[in-house]
Amino acid sequence: MPVIDDFKSIAEDLPVFYVNNKAVDDAVSRTSIGRYYYYIFLKYREAIHEKLSDNVIEKNELYNDQYNIHSLVKKTIKNYLGHKVSIKLNQLRDLRNACDYEMSGIINNLHVKVAIIKVQYLESKLFSICAGDDLDDAFISALNDIKNYRQRQQS
Repeated sequence: MPVIDDFKSIAEDLPVFYVNNKAVDDAVSRTSIGRYYYYIFLKYREAIHEKLSDNVIEKNELYNDQYNIHSLVKKTIKNYLGHKVSIKLNQLRDLRNACDYEMSGIINNLHVKVAIIKVQYLESKLFSICAGDDLDDAFISALNDIKNYRQRQQS
């Protein structure tokens, strides 16, 4: 997954490239955190898709804009790897959202370090995703949760 891995490289290289440039420190930190989030999110999405059995005909829903793909990945992770892993990904997404949408606060290298710690933890759990019925069931359950939620919203 060279493009996905490039997100991580950019996140790592940006602060080095702009070192000692206080004028862009906030923007560099915000951009790095965003790249870290998308790197790990896409790694999880691809790992789930790759490991789902061919019997799971809905596996391509991981690429369907009809569903909230972030929710589908997070719910699958929660169902399969547990609440702690899901929380870490959610915390990283919250940090990424703050970087993108909350301009009143300052984002700095300490925030980047927090993102790096979360990414390292999530990377360590990524290899726990294995093909099998447990993953298939976790994914189908997550997809059904989202479908049911949408149906309730439309009622």
